[in-house]
Amino acid sequence: MPKSIPTPTIGEVLKSEFLVPLELTPYRLAKDLGVSTSTILDLIHDRRRLSVEMALKLSKYLGMSEKFWLNLQADIDVRNKKQSMKKELDKIQPIARLA
Repeated sequence: MPKSIPTPTIGEVLKSEFLVPLELTPYRLAKDLGVSTSTILDLIHDRRRLSVEMALKLSKYLGMSEKFWLNLQADIDVRNKKQSMKKELDKIQPIARLA
C-alpha cells in the first residue's frame, strides 16, 4: 500500500509559503493584522483553526483571495476526517446507480 503524504497544516503553509519568503516574523504579522502574537503563533503551531476573520485579514494583507485560505482549511479538515473515518467509510457500500 502506498504511503500517503501527510496533510500540511495552515500554519505550515503560512510559515513556509509566506512568512519565510517574505521575511515576516509572527510578531510583525500579528502587529500588521491587529491581532495578538499568540494568535499567530497558535495558528502556526496548529493550536488554532483558521477563522473566517483571520482568512479575511490574511487575504487582505497578502493580496490574495480569502477563498484560498478558507478552501485550504476545508481541504485539510476533509482530508484529516476522511483519514480518521477510513474504516467506517470502507464499510459503506454506494447505492447502485439507476440506468
